[in-house]
Order: sequence, then structure tokens, then C-alpha cells
Amino acid sequence: MDYASSGVDIDAEGLAISSLINALGSSVRAPGEKGAPVPLPGGFGGIVEFGDSRLALATDGVGSKLQLASQVGWLQGVGIDCIAMNVNDLICVGAEPLAFVDYIAVPETDPKVHSALGSSLDEGCRLARVTLAGGETATLPGIVTELDLSGTALGWFPAGHAITGDGLESGDVLIGLPSSGIHSNGYSLVRAVLERSGAPLDEAVPFDVGDDGRIAKWAGGEEVTLGEVLLNPTRIYVDPLVNLVLACREGKGPCSSEDLKAMAHITGGGLSNLLRLHDSLGWHIDDPLPVHPEFSWIADIGSVNNKEMHRTFNMGMGMVLAVSEDVAEAVTEWLSERLPGTRRVGSLNDDGRRVTHPDQSVIFEHY
Repeated sequence: MDYASSGVDIDAEGLAISSLINALGSSVRAPGEKGAPVPLPGGFGGIVEFGDSRLALATDGVGSKLQLASQVGWLQGVGIDCIAMNVNDLICVGAEPLAFVDYIAVPETDPKVHSALGSSLDEGCRLARVTLAGGETATLPGIVTELDLSGTALGWFPAGHAITGDGLESGDVLIGLPSSGIHSNGYSLVRAVLERSGAPLDEAVPFDVGDDGRIAKWAGGEEVTLGEVLLNPTRIYVDPLVNLVLACREGKGPCSSEDLKAMAHITGGGLSNLLRLHDSLGWHIDDPLPVHPEFSWIADIGSVNNKEMHRTFNMGMGMVLAVSEDVAEAVTEWLSERLPGTRRVGSLNDDGRRVTHPDQSVIFEHY
């Protein structure tokens, strides 16, 4: 099985996005005006001018993970997912998230559904340290057949402090931050594999997930269920990454701001997301973070090859930070004290614009 056969073709999606971008006109705001665009090719958020500051915006949704959540009646995590997918992108450009607005579309109104979503969004805002500044709810029978949830996050940073990848050079070190699980990408493939397996969501997970507290318990009972594993909320990286950026900017961190070269949110596209950050350098992952057992289960049940897994999922690593080689040890130590499991995973090289991996089949030359 692969992502395309389950209904999502990443290459076709990329072509569609390129067509959309090419059809857009230039900004109505001239450089120097508030709201004028700040170029950031390949970046994870849009940036606009705002006097001595820069505003960053990101928009995203939860996707078909919502279908599983609705199926088992557990929506307490999807608001966290929605906020995480947005604020994690803002972090990658060096922005501190400030506020969030949501969009909820349903085929029919249900106060219980909206209450569960509200509680989940509230918890996501707490973890991301953002204000829920408003939103929109729409009841759209005939157009929407199932619950849909998306949102937009706003962040800021001082002018001149964007994290762009421009300063990257061969020898810079890659630091990987562990994911909490599948996060919110690849669920069309997850659902296809789940259907093939015939495994019930409300029964004990058919593989060992350990007892490190990574999985949020919501179904009751002592055993972790498959539903709990597949619906585990996306990790929000405001703590520790925003804390790191602010500390370094204020001269109180393990390095200078200039040593924080680039960040990548490992979402749809997997490791190929790294290619968005530089036009010519190569990225070598020589010591990957441990793969969560749910990924191994998906690969086994769905007969999904390793390259497809690393292009569709985060495979245990939700964020990657590139730093100067001489500060890598200090930054890694600082981060790992706050998020255990964080460690060095690779480096940049001059071997051409591609991502390489210990598994020689996992090579990416385009996003």
C-alpha cells in the first residue's frame, strides 16, 4: 500500500499547489508598508511587515484524523492537533505564536460536539500559550458530510530575526525532537491500513507501546487501545523551541540567534520537508530517532515500503533543528533537558540537494 493508493498523491498535490501559486498576482501592499509580504521561499509560514516587527501566519487543519475521532466519539484531542499543526509551522520561521482562530464545519449542529471541540481547543491554546481570538462555525448540510476543523495562527518576531535557512552551511548539525506519535498527517493511509487489519479501535493495541506515558488515555480501562494510539494528539513544540529562540535572542540561551540556522516541521512529505530550507545543500540523517511501534505496525499490515513511510509520516521525529556545529552539543543538552529523547540525528553536506538516510532506499531529491 502507499499514500497515493489510499487517495492522496503527494506529487499531484505539489503540482496543484504550484498551479495555485503561479495564478496568484503580486501583493497590493508595497515594500515598507504594513502588511507587505516578506519573501521566505519554502518557508513554513507566511510573513508580512509590521513596522519594527514581522507578523507570521499559518493555516492548517486536522484532516481525516477527524474521521477516526468521530468514529470512536473522542474529540478531546483534535483541537490540540489543529493548534499544533499551525503553531509548529510558525515556530519554524522563528515566530512566537500569539493568537489562533478556528473554523468548524458540520453537517448538523450538535452541542456535545461543539463542547468537546471547545475543551480541546482550550487545552491546545494553553499548551501553545496563545489566545483563541475568535472563529467561525458553519452548518453545511449537503456540502459537508462529516465534521471538519481547521484554523489559522498568528505569530510575531522582531524584524531581522527570521529563521530562514539562508545561513546554512556544510557541517551544520541536525537535532531531532521526538514526535508524540503519528501527529496529523497520513491518515488516509492509516485508515486504509486499519480497514485491511480489521483491528477494532476500542480494544487493546496489537503491539507493545511501552509505558513511558507517551499515549494519552481516554478510553478507560488499564490497557492502551488502538484508538488511543492512533488518535494521540500532535505534540506542540512551543516548549521548548520558542523558549530556546527567545533565550538565544536575549543572550540567555546556549547559543546566539545566528547559530539557530533552520527548523523543519516534519509533516506531510516526511523527511522531504528538509529540502524546503536550502537550494543546494544535502541533508544526511545518520542516527535517526527511534521509530514508534505504530509506524512499524502500519508498514507491516499495509506492506508499505520504508521510503513511502518516511515520505508520508514523521517516523518518530516531529521537528528538526539545524545549528552551527560548534554549539550543537550545548543546544542538544539544553533541549533534551526539556524534551527527553531529543538528540543529534545528522548533518548537512555538499553532496547535492537531497536527503539521505542509513536505509539507502530512503532518498529524497524533491519535496
